[in-house]
Amino acid sequence: MQTAHTRTGSMLREDSAMKALSAIVVGAALIASPAVAQVDRSWNARTPWNDLRPNIPRGDWEAQKKEPFQIFDNVYYVGLQQYSAFLITTSAGLVLLDATYAETADIVLDNIRALGFDPADIAYTFISHGHGDHYAGAARVKQVSGSRVGMTLEDWRLVEARERRRDTSASRLARDLVLSQGEIIEVGDAAFKFHVTPGHTPGCLTIEYIVYDNGHPYRAISPGGLGLVFGPEWTGPYLDSLDRMRALEADVILPNHPYMSTGHVFALGEQLEQRADGDRHPFASRRAVEEWFDALVAVAEAKRDAERER
Repeated sequence: MQTAHTRTGSMLREDSAMKALSAIVVGAALIASPAVAQVDRSWNARTPWNDLRPNIPRGDWEAQKKEPFQIFDNVYYVGLQQYSAFLITTSAGLVLLDATYAETADIVLDNIRALGFDPADIAYTFISHGHGDHYAGAARVKQVSGSRVGMTLEDWRLVEARERRRDTSASRLARDLVLSQGEIIEVGDAAFKFHVTPGHTPGCLTIEYIVYDNGHPYRAISPGGLGLVFGPEWTGPYLDSLDRMRALEADVILPNHPYMSTGHVFALGEQLEQRADGDRHPFASRRAVEEWFDALVAVAEAKRDAERER
């Protein structure tokens, strides 16, 4: 299998807003410490997707199963009811975005097989952030495929600290690719550009790539992490990250939880099945993306304002 790992390239246009990242990341690193302020979880309940969140108890893995389906020419949903995983096809193998829990990794692998693909062809697994519902299954994926696993340095450190505390040696993930701001990895005819967007975790990784609908290209992003379950020291970086994600001018949001999109991923998938010839792709709407950012920014700004008044 031929793959290319490159730190240079011209996949997508450079955005001037990205040049401020180094200061943001440095600031985020300075405030990342175990002694953080108390987290007000109520802000997460005010997000635009809160009512779409399924109520499945953690550990009920059978209930998490979801039939996989195609979204774009080169994109498939292979995740769970509550936790996303996307499979991207390229001319040089498969790319997996997020791997869900260690306990559900085989569900994701079975979904890939059900679509007619061989998990052994996974060349890369890119992890949105260092929480167990996104990274922990990557050890199993790597065991099956030998894929490279990529995450930001900040979140590799977060994962390593979590794994040391939990003693989960059976699913422990060794540090592999360390992805940095603006880096591009080319995999055959596809390219993935990475943006470090701290807030939800110190090193959330937003991924930018091109998806195709009957050959027509759209710019897609998979945001690194969107939940507002963090203390006030992270609200500023979170808002800065939203501004930089918005500046990418994406047409499509493919999130790491299916209910965090411009519409629930499954509902949009049902619309896609019913689409008539000539209708637009239900996942692709710049206007819907802008409205989605507006709603999320409004909640984050309200959080920031309330924290400033304390």
